[in-house]
Amino acid sequence: MTYQTKEGGQLEAVSPTSLTIRAGEFTALVGPSGCGKTSLMRLIAGLTPSSGGEVLVFGQTPREAQRHKRLGLVFQEPALLAWRSVEDNVRLGLQLNPRETHSSTNVDELIDLVGLSAFKRYRPAELSGGMQQRVALARALAIDPPLLLMDEPFAALDEITREQMRYELQRLWSISHDPTEPPRSAVFVTHSVAEAVAIADRVLVMSPRPGRIIADIPISTPRPRRPEHEHSDRFVNDTAIVRAALRSPTTPAVPLDAA
Repeated sequence: MTYQTKEGGQLEAVSPTSLTIRAGEFTALVGPSGCGKTSLMRLIAGLTPSSGGEVLVFGQTPREAQRHKRLGLVFQEPALLAWRSVEDNVRLGLQLNPRETHSSTNVDELIDLVGLSAFKRYRPAELSGGMQQRVALARALAIDPPLLLMDEPFAALDEITREQMRYELQRLWSISHDPTEPPRSAVFVTHSVAEAVAIADRVLVMSPRPGRIIADIPISTPRPRRPEHEHSDRFVNDTAIVRAALRSPTTPAVPLDAA
């Protein structure tokens, strides 16, 4: 992914790299600021065209995957419509491109799942930051996507709310969806090593710009996971492995073992 600069030059954000996200897998993407994490996410989502190579989402181009409701997006900012209630914000994607398999009952159930049933008539300005992000997550899940893409969705939250949200996200992500679709996968961009290890089945580490995948680290902790896991020896060991990869930009793009 190469950008054109204002001066007419070129800035390479993502260097040639290759990765596969497996069905049913929760993958976290970490790396230093400016390394191209968001650019890579935007390539997968079809929001930015690649400068070369190919991106396939379930065998389709990202734009085709968008049209078939196979991608759900959650950004750092909730991006809610200020004049719409919680209920109407969650329903937005279905109204823009309805699917017969969804009904108002699904929306009500999602709002209940994210713990906002008492606030369904409220507008975004009346909600806390954590509540707004719950609405954004429910909106993304409303279309029942087999792939959920999240770009630092909890970065603006306080530490207590952020910890609550990462375990709430795991619960919501694991809820079964359309049985005709592949198991739901997720790609989660974060600057927090602890968050990546707590939430992911696999952590991909990117090099400084131009970004490329330099380490692919499996996280073996079984699910469901709980906050107390973050005090375990396994968690400490896994975070140490990821931090070591971040400090070593020349690490080869192969899985690291716990040794």
